Amino acid sequence: MSRNPFEDDDDLFAEDPFGDSHTASARQNNSSTRVLVDGDQDAVPLHSVRRSEDAGGFLSGVGLGGGRAGSYAPVGADTDAHAGGLKRGMFSDSNSGMTKSSGGGFIQDDREAELRRREEALAAREQELRAREAHVQMMASGARPPLNFPPFYPIMYHAIDTEVPTGDRSTVRTIFYLWLALEAMLVFNCVACLVVMISGAADVSNSGASFGSSFVYLFTISAGSFFLWYRPVYNAYMKDSSMFFYLFFIFNGFHILFDAYMAVGVPGAGSAGIIIMLQCLSSNKKAAGALCGISFSLWVLHLLASLFMYRRVRTHYTARGHTFSEAKQQAYQGFAQSGAGQTAVTTAAGAYMRSNTGNFV
Repeated sequence: MSRNPFEDDDDLFAEDPFGDSHTASARQNNSSTRVLVDGDQDAVPLHSVRRSEDAGGFLSGVGLGGGRAGSYAPVGADTDAHAGGLKRGMFSDSNSGMTKSSGGGFIQDDREAELRRREEALAAREQELRAREAHVQMMASGARPPLNFPPFYPIMYHAIDTEVPTGDRSTVRTIFYLWLALEAMLVFNCVACLVVMISGAADVSNSGASFGSSFVYLFTISAGSFFLWYRPVYNAYMKDSSMFFYLFFIFNGFHILFDAYMAVGVPGAGSAGIIIMLQCLSSNKKAAGALCGISFSLWVLHLLASLFMYRRVRTHYTARGHTFSEAKQQAYQGFAQSGAGQTAVTTAAGAYMRSNTGNFV
């Protein structure tokens, strides 16, 4: 009679039920080699990770892995391992407080920051539109806004953020800064001419006339530049008017020539330019020559910046489709609607009616 191996020895698989000698030693030390899956208190031995079904074993045919070179895998181990891998695929950035996946994805904090930025931008835009609407309603009702410029003695209303369209504000504001820079340069030029006159450089001629002219420029050039080319370009962008654009092109062109004239530094002409600088250096007046050199550099930089902005305004003018005939028509209409135009028309009509001919045709 053949022997039944399952009835022969109760301890046949007691120490190593899968015939693996490594399992017995692993079970003896299972207190230090047990792994908890999803917090389960029934730990799975470390050797139970399936290595390969190709290693053999009498239970490999039923899908439990095993074999002398391997071990069994409990049901659901693959699912738990996959879930654990997904959990390990997530990581937390402790420095930024952001949570993101290893494969990319959305970052919650970045999205919240972007939403906050958009809300702030929309709130600023809404406030801007309300201010502009209130200004338009005020102008339509005939009420004048309070005068605010210049701050020390207001004679006009000046508000780029309120009166100029949003897309053109950077251009108008840059031109305004150029005008402010011109004022500072006129003051510096006057100081340089004063130092040249005090230094008494022998090679510098008409230093007194230069200082006197530079002092007059503080008032005439300041007022002329504001009313002849800055205020026209301000009105041009505010009203989209061809006439004001042409006024800017004409008088700002003269201003660019004035920058070049001041950079040259003709003796007695009120400018501390390069000619005055060379004369001071030839007379060994280094301090006066240094001031003239700085003044010359500032005028050159202002000239280049003015040319750049002139070209930008010209490009905008062309893109908007303005023409010279439109500018003339607006000029005629403006003159007819002005007080001077109406007075001139009334005077001419009265003189004609008092003429001896009496011909009204």
